[in-house]
Amino acid sequence: MNARELRRKYIEFFKSKDHREYPSSSLVPINVLGNEDESLLFTSAGMVQFKPYFLAVAQPPHPRLTDAQKCLRTTDIESVGDSSHLTFFEMMGNFSFGNYFKPEAIEWAWEFLTEWLKLDPSRLRVTVYKEDDEAYNLWLTKIGLHAERISRFDEDKNYWPGKAVTMGPNGPCGPCSEIFWDTSPDLPFDNEWNGDGNRWLEIWNLVFMQFERIGDLIIDNALTRDGHWENVELLPLPNKNVDTGMGLERTSAALLGMPSVYETDVFQPILKRIGELSKRNYETADEPIKVVFRIIADHIRSATFCIADGVRPENTGRGYVLRRLIRRAILKGQRQLGFKKPFFADVFPAVVEVLSDQYPELIERRDFIIRTLQDEEDLFRSRLAEGIKRAEGLALTGRDAFMLYDTYGFPLEVTMELAQERGLTIDLEEFNRSLEEQRQRSKVAGGIAEDVFSKDAGVLQELTKTIPATQFAGYSGCEAEAQVVGLIVEGKIAQSAKKGDRVEVILDQTPFYAESGGPVGDTGKITSPTGSIEVLDTQKVNERWAHIGKVLEGEISVGEQVHAVVETARRMDIERNHTATHLLHAALRTVLGAHVHQAGSLVAPNSLRFDFTHNKAMTEDEIRGVEELVNHEILSDRVVQAHADMPIAEARERGAMALFGEKYGDKVRMVEVEQFSRELCGGLHVGHTSQIGQFRITTESSVASGVRRIEAVTGIGAYQYGVERDRLLREAAATLRTSPNEIAAGIERLQNQLKQTEKRLEGLRTEQASTGAEVKVFEVDGIKIVAQKAENTDAKSASIIADRLAEQNPDSAVIIAAIDEGKAMFVAKVPALLLQKGVHAGNLVREVAKIAGGGGGGRPDFAQAGAKDLSKIDEALLAVPGIIEGQLKSK
Repeated sequence: MNARELRRKYIEFFKSKDHREYPSSSLVPINVLGNEDESLLFTSAGMVQFKPYFLAVAQPPHPRLTDAQKCLRTTDIESVGDSSHLTFFEMMGNFSFGNYFKPEAIEWAWEFLTEWLKLDPSRLRVTVYKEDDEAYNLWLTKIGLHAERISRFDEDKNYWPGKAVTMGPNGPCGPCSEIFWDTSPDLPFDNEWNGDGNRWLEIWNLVFMQFERIGDLIIDNALTRDGHWENVELLPLPNKNVDTGMGLERTSAALLGMPSVYETDVFQPILKRIGELSKRNYETADEPIKVVFRIIADHIRSATFCIADGVRPENTGRGYVLRRLIRRAILKGQRQLGFKKPFFADVFPAVVEVLSDQYPELIERRDFIIRTLQDEEDLFRSRLAEGIKRAEGLALTGRDAFMLYDTYGFPLEVTMELAQERGLTIDLEEFNRSLEEQRQRSKVAGGIAEDVFSKDAGVLQELTKTIPATQFAGYSGCEAEAQVVGLIVEGKIAQSAKKGDRVEVILDQTPFYAESGGPVGDTGKITSPTGSIEVLDTQKVNERWAHIGKVLEGEISVGEQVHAVVETARRMDIERNHTATHLLHAALRTVLGAHVHQAGSLVAPNSLRFDFTHNKAMTEDEIRGVEELVNHEILSDRVVQAHADMPIAEARERGAMALFGEKYGDKVRMVEVEQFSRELCGGLHVGHTSQIGQFRITTESSVASGVRRIEAVTGIGAYQYGVERDRLLREAAATLRTSPNEIAAGIERLQNQLKQTEKRLEGLRTEQASTGAEVKVFEVDGIKIVAQKAENTDAKSASIIADRLAEQNPDSAVIIAAIDEGKAMFVAKVPALLLQKGVHAGNLVREVAKIAGGGGGGRPDFAQAGAKDLSKIDEALLAVPGIIEGQLKSK
């Protein structure tokens, strides 16, 4: 039974136990309510998306679910390459939300392993939490395991995801029972086993969710958001739940009797592909080379799925982890497998071969994944040699490591590996201080304001446990009658608010749209018989809408009936821009290709911003083509229609676009622009495209590697943009003393005049420098050296002077010391005759520049070097004969 069959059989087994199959969520941790889990960098377990169900703040579609969840963990990255550790893996799961508990979970796990998979029971052993007598007795009496095969361990091994001592994340937790496979049954049974060692392979974890873990994460590593937890509490959950996970790759290895997960069918084609590209054989390679094969195979899977889920290589957060994995694999391939040319993207087709049937996004986003991998390897290779060369001259302090990270894109871990090879240790505290100093400088330079709501989000999270979910009434209008069900006043839960208070008001229903999926939150007013509130923003947490604002008059209290009114004109502007983003998305895919996917957006009343996957700047023709296509659809007065509660399978069959990182349930809302665009979207839109008025692209720029950004305006904003452009054209025409229609010709005339002037000035400057300075001639062993110091001469003029002197003295070495605006540069030229005798221009200028406090180098026949100490220029020129004499002797 291979991994494909195992995956299918697991789902079939739990369906037979009345479980409903549920799709895998994204590697970006987004739960079933569509909210991002801020406590996690990646989806690291099957239960992540189901946290709201475990916490009982949302109703599951069925009390029992089962799935195959893609997961990513980097805590064991240094162990990747051994027999079992992976960064990307598939976790098979079965879940109970207040339904069954320990007896059923334990019985079904054993039944599946021993009866459906036919694994030998004598090669299985289990562990339980040391205080969990119930689980221990179930294994002992219900399953019939011998006591010697049941081990009790503390929370570090049998409490998931950890109590007070160990790492989080926050959320549902509880004691667990793990099942292990004996990889060496020929060895004597180890009664004193402590849970460690390579013999026993963990294949299944049964977690009995009974508590909610709450604590404060103190960030220790700003790059990866790793840290430690303080002030941890365990609160009882409303229900007792089950969260189980079976490692697909590990169980597959056990079934096949393989020594490692890399011998399974989900890895063999990838290893084979690496072998074809490197011209090496994995099967016959020695163990260190096999480890490199495995690392590349693991990292290409992780990188592929990260990119497919919208993560881009960046210098912080998820993007940093992705960049680290890609560059680590490339470095291993270069140094251990001898890859001299880009190779990483060429491994990708093997990942598609083994996993695309389960994860069709690999095919849907194929072009973008390949381009991202190629661009990242090209970027890294262009910087790698220079960075390593620079690292060779460094002591590799924490600040040096930050410089390599910031300047050359070296992930910290790559620098740490280089340091380890030299017997050095990086000062991580110094690295983090340097990183934080740069972050603070960036904040000041960018004028980043503190997000007040983010401080209160934790308070709102707490409040959501005691109040009902908000019903959104905004699809049918901009007004609604409602009741106040919760209040946060000045950051604290309260029962009432008075004039002047800053508040977050939660209503039982609302016409206000909360910021989500691009569009910003609505503004407006909430009034009651006793007071009124100006709503400045609307946000949501766990399906509770927070109307953020200020009490204008009187007093507002919990339980009070209110009238909620959205600022209509602003809402309509947002709707225009939102529908325009759908048109823009479809137009980009038409003009640029199907590899284009949305990678982020901001829909405000005055403009829209749309990020999309594309690996090069758009041409002017492409920009105009997209703009014309969008305006054509606007003028065509297309009907815009929302289809609510549509089965997701039907929406996909009809060609609806799903967005990177978004989580969709069984039922979705599809927004359709007649005959042009279909997207899954919960936002508000115009009824006809003609209501947009006009669409103008204002800028097209780069956001990150492989991601471009378009900013645009619609409606009155587009009209004002055109008016401002006309004004600028008229002013420019007046300055050029021509008409707006003749501006291009006027600019061309000015450019030609400027070129002629610059040419004359350059000629005068060069002539002055070459005729007004003394030329010194030296001779060493019959070799003639011509040297000249040229004042008020830039680098370009210095090269021209060197060319002239070389023409006048064809068998001589020429060196020029050019001085301009307090800076100096040495330029050297060496003819072919002297090259044969050992004279080297690059080495010459490097040694000369050192005397004047500078450095540089270049080709043997032509080179340049900078100098800092102008007082040493003459001394440096006088040293030229001695330097050349040394070159001749070394030859």
